[in-house]
Amino acid sequence: MYGWSIDRLRKLTANQWLMVGAGGVFVLLVIFMIMVLFWSDTRFTRISGCTVCHEIFVNEKEYAPLGDLSTSIEDFNPTREFDPGHFNVTIGCGECHAYPYNEYLDSPHYDSDFGVRPGCVGCHNPHSLAQVVKWKFFYVNRGGVGESPFHAISNSMRDIPAWEELRVELAKNVRETMIEEKSEKCTVCHKTESEWFNDIKQHKSMQKSSEKTCIHCHYNLVHGDVDWDENHK
Repeated sequence: MYGWSIDRLRKLTANQWLMVGAGGVFVLLVIFMIMVLFWSDTRFTRISGCTVCHEIFVNEKEYAPLGDLSTSIEDFNPTREFDPGHFNVTIGCGECHAYPYNEYLDSPHYDSDFGVRPGCVGCHNPHSLAQVVKWKFFYVNRGGVGESPFHAISNSMRDIPAWEELRVELAKNVRETMIEEKSEKCTVCHKTESEWFNDIKQHKSMQKSSEKTCIHCHYNLVHGDVDWDENHK
């Protein structure tokens, strides 16, 4: 078969050789275009089609919650397991949210002396697989098709200035959610009935008032600094 192929190549006419050459050039151009489109000059660079969605690849155990259930109100172990539900996305946090993930790795929430790690879902409400599909393929904004949150976030992964601009809006949204939830996720590990908690004067004032929760004072603990929005309640 190999010899037959060589013989066939030898019999190609000039026009046929031209077509073969043109086809080869076309393939090379396509490969070059893919490399340009998916190029990233960040430290997460991976030149491949995978960078459409993923900038880095990490073991999901690195951002999964860690720590046995609490046995005392004075420890920092969680009082309940962080189980967001079967159809919620808890794998892929580090790949899709590359910059905030690397900030998380440098924070006390990732590495502490207590042997406890809340993980991404310890603070953030995970989104479902259906939401990912809807945001990526079927996003409709006020009756018209527009740029989805998926594209805004995925684009920012390859552009630090774009991420810094998006960070402010995302921080605002997360803080509003935590205010509405009265910082419920914080108290899973930081128990308000503990002695160490009540020894702090500001904590006592907070418990007497219904206007403030943990997030009003304890923000910028894990991710890059974003000023507090005075419009928050």
